[in-house]
Amino acid sequence: MKRLLSYFHLLIFTLLVASCGDFYDFDTSEPVPAREMKLPRKVINLVEGDQYYIPVTFNPSQVTTEAVWWLPANEDVARFVNDTLVGVTQGQTVVYVTSVTDRLQDSCLVNVLPPMYVNPKGYLYDMVIYAQVTVHGRPYTVADQDSLIVCAYCDDELRGIGVMRQWRDMPYMELRVWSPFEYGDLIDMRCYYRGKALVELFPNMLTFDGETHGTLSNLYSMVLDEDAEEYNFGFEFGPEEIFDEGEEQEIVPGDAED
Repeated sequence: MKRLLSYFHLLIFTLLVASCGDFYDFDTSEPVPAREMKLPRKVINLVEGDQYYIPVTFNPSQVTTEAVWWLPANEDVARFVNDTLVGVTQGQTVVYVTSVTDRLQDSCLVNVLPPMYVNPKGYLYDMVIYAQVTVHGRPYTVADQDSLIVCAYCDDELRGIGVMRQWRDMPYMELRVWSPFEYGDLIDMRCYYRGKALVELFPNMLTFDGETHGTLSNLYSMVLDEDAEEYNFGFEFGPEEIFDEGEEQEIVPGDAED
C-alpha cells in the first residue's frame, strides 16, 4: 500500500512539473510605447442626460497599453462614469485625457445642450414644414427618430423638432417651428446624432413667415450629405484655444477615472 501511494505521488509530481509551462507564460516581448494619442475631434456636442464613449486613437495602434485618465474641467457640466462621458447640465467645459504609460495628452471642448424639448406656450406663432428628409444617402425613417434628431433653430435657440408621420404608404416629416414674432426669424435645420455626440447642419434655411412649407403631394426636400458641415454651438473660445502649448493640464491617478 505504501509503495502504491509513493507511485501515485510520483505520478502527480511528474504531471505538475510537465505542466509548469501552462501555469507560467512569461511575456518576453518588448513594450510598445505610443508616439501619438488623439481624440476623434476637438468639439463634442452632447444633450443633457446623454452618454458618449469617446474613442482614443494611438499611433502605433499596437501599443502595449491603451489605458487613459480622463479629467473634465467642470464636473457640474459633464463627468465620466467609467470611461463614458455623461452630459450633466447645460454649459461648456473642457475634457483632458492623458495616457497612463507615456503621459501623452489631448483635449476637447464639450458643449452640453439643454433637453430636446420645445414648450409652445412661450411663443405666439408657428409655421409647419412637411418634408422628405434624406440623411447620408438614405431616407430618414421612423426608426431613426431616437438616434437622429432633426431640429429647427433660430441662432442657437431650439424652435422645433421633427416628427415622422405616415400618409397612406408615404412616410414624411412634420417639423413645426415656433416663434415669438410673426415674421423675420432666420431658421436653420440641424441633425443631432445621439450616438456620436455630433451636430450636422442641413443646407436649408428659411425665414419664419407663419406659412406652410411643402405639401403631402409636394414635400419640402431636406438632404444632409455625407460631407455635411459639422455645427458647433456658440463657444466662448475656439477649438484652437483649448490647449496652449506649455500650459498642459497635468493629470495624475485619482484626478479622474481610468
